[in-house]
Amino acid sequence: MKNQLHKYFLEILFIINIPFSFGQWETNGPYGGVINAMAKSGSNLFAGTGNGVFVSSDDGQNWNVANAGIERKTVVSFAVNGSSIFAGINESGVYLSTNNGNTWTAKNTGLTNFSITKLFSASTGLFAATADGVFFSSNNGNNWSIANTGIPINYAIYSFAEMGDTVFAGSYGLGLYRSSNNGNTWTSVAGEFPSNTFVYALITNGNTIYAGTSSGIMKSVNRGLNWTSSNTGFPAGMWAKSFTIKSGTIFAGTYSEGIFASVNNGSSWTPVNSGMPDQPFPTGLPHNYPSVDDLMVSGINVLAATVNGVYRSPNNGGYWSESNDGLNANDITAIASNSTTVIAGSGRTGVYTSSDNGITWSRTNNGLTSFNILALTTKNTSIFVSTQNENVFRSNNNGSTWIPANTGLTSDAFILKADNQRVLAVTSGAQFTPRGLFQTIDDGVNWTEIPTGFPDGLTALASNTATIYVGTYSGKVYSTNDLGLNWQTISSNLPSVKINSILISGSNLYVGTDGNGIYKSSDNGTSWTASNNGINNNQVTEVIEKNGVIYATTWGGGIFTSDNNGNNWASFNNALSNLFVKNITSEGGRLYAGTDAGAYSSTLVTGFEVLSEQASIDLYPNPSSGIIYFTIPSNQKIAITINDLNGKIVYHFEGYSSGNESIDLSNFSSGIYLLRVKTEKELLKKKIVINK
Repeated sequence: MKNQLHKYFLEILFIINIPFSFGQWETNGPYGGVINAMAKSGSNLFAGTGNGVFVSSDDGQNWNVANAGIERKTVVSFAVNGSSIFAGINESGVYLSTNNGNTWTAKNTGLTNFSITKLFSASTGLFAATADGVFFSSNNGNNWSIANTGIPINYAIYSFAEMGDTVFAGSYGLGLYRSSNNGNTWTSVAGEFPSNTFVYALITNGNTIYAGTSSGIMKSVNRGLNWTSSNTGFPAGMWAKSFTIKSGTIFAGTYSEGIFASVNNGSSWTPVNSGMPDQPFPTGLPHNYPSVDDLMVSGINVLAATVNGVYRSPNNGGYWSESNDGLNANDITAIASNSTTVIAGSGRTGVYTSSDNGITWSRTNNGLTSFNILALTTKNTSIFVSTQNENVFRSNNNGSTWIPANTGLTSDAFILKADNQRVLAVTSGAQFTPRGLFQTIDDGVNWTEIPTGFPDGLTALASNTATIYVGTYSGKVYSTNDLGLNWQTISSNLPSVKINSILISGSNLYVGTDGNGIYKSSDNGTSWTASNNGINNNQVTEVIEKNGVIYATTWGGGIFTSDNNGNNWASFNNALSNLFVKNITSEGGRLYAGTDAGAYSSTLVTGFEVLSEQASIDLYPNPSSGIIYFTIPSNQKIAITINDLNGKIVYHFEGYSSGNESIDLSNFSSGIYLLRVKTEKELLKKKIVINK
């Protein structure tokens, strides 16, 4: 290793990734999330999500990511033309794959607006609906031309269907249009069709065309010349958002009443929702099924793309089952843990819990009346969850059941934190209700407000039994030792940017900011210093501490760790495929990170204790004139880092040991340096002296 180490010394003197860690992230969901669209090409199914495209080759039983070229893009529509699959992407235009989603390339030549609302493959070419109107391509997307004459400007198209030489286009607020010349001109469908309705879905069957609108279902049996309402058995005023047809049965997906089926060409409709999740409406309305944004048939199955993931029915809607394995599109808005359970809150589908280190997740929403999760925290055996519009709930059985715990709160809590004494909440406020700070000392039976009176909204919260700290939008940090009777401003030289997180760690305070990284104070906020050495993303979303190691999550840069009080940071992103991390928690010997597309878990960074002089790692001589020799167990993965006394990394190596090694430091100036040698089992921290 001597020559190899010397080579690394010459080439990577300024590498900054330390401390070294052997942890690796993995994800097993919670699977699902918002599914915007589906399509079928050959034997493959495609699902469009906010995290790009997923593909299934077994009728939706299992899904795999198919995102190369469109990572993290929101796919809202598909069109299939032979072996060509087109994805319409919000704000990014049209992308094409000719290899079953393995790779995607942009096809935007001629488009003047990249906000796609719908794609459609007609017999004569492709239609793309955008915020600038409709575009047409006759050459498989290589070029696009405007095709919007007759459709009022600023009215987007949300649906298409073809019947013979006519293409129908459903608008967002101005009814239905038709064209027989590839969109060169469009005319409004006259007669009985409501002119000011929203047309979300269209489907043809022979000479019959069905339109799903904001006023239910409209039907024409004469190629769109005349229209009648087709709502018998269909909920009055319910949006019909999607259609598919299987063996003479027409299926219609709705905004909140689930799925309906008709076996008599739309003369009457029957609900077919067994197995679909039915969130209770606090207002007492009958149902709140997930919005069904797309429907399709594959083999014997009908598949529904919903805001709760994909559901599959093999018996014409007799029952539905979740079909989301591998579909990592769930927005994890909050994550927490206790001694036995990890709890993840999602943006649309409620709470998930795992008792096996994140290997499997169960949806645990019994008792919740809102599934839009804002915040989570735990205190002893209690779990607290805040939901949109329904405030706070508590569970004392690891999420199996939830009961309201919001007496005294005046609006939704978007931050929940707990210490040994209490649970704290920051509320979002309302039209006549400002944001507030609340506490409960009786597990949420009663909440009392802690006076603040700051001119700026609260954005971050931390506490111990003696002190409460809050951060604000303008970069201010305040503390109180007497429950808000008196507040101290402890912001001094902090930048005027939003505070996202506050960490109390021994005698140190850390704040994670929205654009300026991490700041540290060792004098209770009298002064702050930037603590970003090694962090390459300054959108810090959360900072926590576990076993002497500090973890910082970032929006776009993943996770960083520091075992020396924030003086240096190392990237901790091995196998973390989503670097947009919102929150992090720890339970047992593992870490759990919530992203906008699933939760990830990893072993804790360990082994940062200083080893005794009897450790199996040895080095000599010390002091040295420049050559340092090591005795290290052979065939182990190792990391060697040297810092000067200012914390600057002057040497770094990662590789495998071969037993007796050496490093040539003869080019170093005389002085004291800090050496770290990390193996798979041990860590040696030692001062070394170069004395020439």
